[in-house]
Amino acid sequence: MEKKIFQYPNIDETALSFSLFGRTIDVQWYGLSYICGVLVAWYLMLMIVRNNHLWKNSRKPVSKSDIDDLITYMILGILIGGRLGYCIFYTPTYYLENPQKIFFLWEGGMSFHGGFLGVVIAGTFFAIRRNLPILSLGDIIAFSSPPGLFFGRIANFINGELWGKQTSFFLGMAFTKGGGQFCPDNKDSVCLRHPSQLYEAALEGILLLAIFFLLIYAFRALKKPGLIFGTFLMGYGFIRFCIEFVREADNFFVTETNPLGHAFQITSDFGLTMGQTLCLPMILIGFLLIWNAMRKNPKCY
Repeated sequence: MEKKIFQYPNIDETALSFSLFGRTIDVQWYGLSYICGVLVAWYLMLMIVRNNHLWKNSRKPVSKSDIDDLITYMILGILIGGRLGYCIFYTPTYYLENPQKIFFLWEGGMSFHGGFLGVVIAGTFFAIRRNLPILSLGDIIAFSSPPGLFFGRIANFINGELWGKQTSFFLGMAFTKGGGQFCPDNKDSVCLRHPSQLYEAALEGILLLAIFFLLIYAFRALKKPGLIFGTFLMGYGFIRFCIEFVREADNFFVTETNPLGHAFQITSDFGLTMGQTLCLPMILIGFLLIWNAMRKNPKCY
């Protein structure tokens, strides 16, 4: 096999280990990504809340103490929503037969769309309870979300999971761990695949955050409640929808009659993956939020 420009780094899944009371504690990259994502999100939320001039009528809609409390709601929304989303959207039959497994978080299995819904529900509940504007709170949460997506996809890449399809593209990598190291048509040979995790990290993480900074600091987007939230929904939905075309399908959707692993198969060669299906309502709702925010007399909540 020809040498490629980019080689898979083959980093150990354990980020660090330490001893505590005679026991060895292993900290995985995936768990560390959640911690880093939450900490950076907290910092970014405080950063824009401190600047009154970014907001409509030069009045910030929430206080620092609100942000500190909101973090707890977000963590619960991510964990509960992410786990339930994975169980419901991707493997419902298995977890209906083994409901106790829903609580086995250490076995893996989290869904972004489920975590996102969890955060939306938790954030809405928090806003109602504190009598805060829902759309502005949604803007704050959306602005702080890309770093978590970035860290999460980097952890996926390190773990050798959620790999891309086989390719001859110059960015193709030979994964050296997980099922992605084998070619789908020949389990004894190693093939090059799209590093789709890195595509998502760059586009969902870095690009989206850069767009948010531009909209907020150059175009004062926070003065239009719902604009950043809508941009996140539409931007993430579009990016994820496109990347699904080069991302390997989930094994539990692959069958002899559905070799491409479409959740909704339209023809033998065309259909939608579960990720694409869940992104469609995100794109639509994002468009409606942007349209509402840009109106002369927008509806505010």
